[in-house]
Amino acid sequence: MMYMRRFLVLMLMVSLAVSAYAGEKTTRILDKDDELTLYPMNHTGKYAASIAPAYPVRVECKATYQRNGKSTADIAEILTGISTIKGTQYYSQSKKEVTTLFTDAYTVDHPRHANRIEDHKLGNQLPMGIDIYGMLEDSRFKDNVYQFSYLFDENHITLKITNMDTLKYGFIKAIETHCFLFILDIVLTEDEIQVYNAGFCKPAVLPSFMEKRVNNAITNRMDALFGWFEKGITEK
Repeated sequence: MMYMRRFLVLMLMVSLAVSAYAGEKTTRILDKDDELTLYPMNHTGKYAASIAPAYPVRVECKATYQRNGKSTADIAEILTGISTIKGTQYYSQSKKEVTTLFTDAYTVDHPRHANRIEDHKLGNQLPMGIDIYGMLEDSRFKDNVYQFSYLFDENHITLKITNMDTLKYGFIKAIETHCFLFILDIVLTEDEIQVYNAGFCKPAVLPSFMEKRVNNAITNRMDALFGWFEKGITEK
C-alpha cells in the first residue's frame, strides 16, 4: 500500500497549499479505520459517516470564512454556476507548475443527452432541493457528466457532486460511475461561513504502473473543486 501512503501525503500537501484562502482550515486524511471527526453530526454529517467505510480514499476538511454580507442565495448562485468551474487551476505534479485542470465546464439538460444549456438562476426564493447536471472537461479524464445535488435551508446548503460517467485515464478505466463523491456542507452564522467538506473515491482495479497517476488525478479533482468554491466565496 505504499502508493496509497504517497497519495495521502500528496493530498495533505495540496490541501495545505490552498489554506491561505481560509481564515481557519483543518484537513484530515483518513486511514483505513478512521472515522469522520470534523463534520457536525447533522443530516449531512451522518450521511457522510455512513458511506465513508466503503471508500478507500477519504479526506475531510473544515474551513471558516468571513461572511462579508453574503446571503444563502449569494452562495447558492456561486454553487449552481457550473460554467464558473471552467479555468479552475491546480498544481500539476508532472509539469511542476500551476496549470488549468478544468478546461471547460457547463450545465447540461440530461446526463445522457448532455445538451449544453444556460446555468440555472435560482433567485432569492430557493427551492428545498434541486439536481443539476454539469459537463466538466479536464486535462486528464476529458469530458464527463457529473450530478450536482443541492439541498437549501435558511442558513444551510448541502452540495453533493458525483460522477455519472466512468472516468478513464486514456483507454484505462480509472473510476466507475458513482465512485467519486464530493460533499460540501455550508452553515452561515451571523459573521461566518462554516464549510465542511468530504471527498470519497473508490478507484477501479488498475495496473500497478497506473495507480500513482490515477490517485494523483483524484487528488487534483478534490482540491480543484474545493478551490472553485473557495474562490467564489472569498471574491468581493
